[in-house]
Amino acid sequence: MASGISISKEVLKADFERVAQNILDAYGVDLCLAEIMGRRWSYIAGRKKGGNAFSPPQRIRLTGRFGIVSDGWERIPASEGTLLIESLKKAVEEHG
Repeated sequence: MASGISISKEVLKADFERVAQNILDAYGVDLCLAEIMGRRWSYIAGRKKGGNAFSPPQRIRLTGRFGIVSDGWERIPASEGTLLIESLKKAVEEHG
């Protein structure tokens, strides 16, 4: 059973990396997938921007266990952002 969980998490990471790259290419926005453990958000996948940002990253909770962190979420059109969040919630529930 542990290997099934591990494969599922690897699928989630690979899928998220693809989505994050598409968002970066389309909008110039970095996304990271994080596991939420209390107040701590631990990086799992995505692109971590190098250097210092002038504004704090935005955290968006997908489930009680997972969320995304973005350096420029406001640059994504609202309708597209809503669809993206719903899609990521489904993926996390299915593979996380």
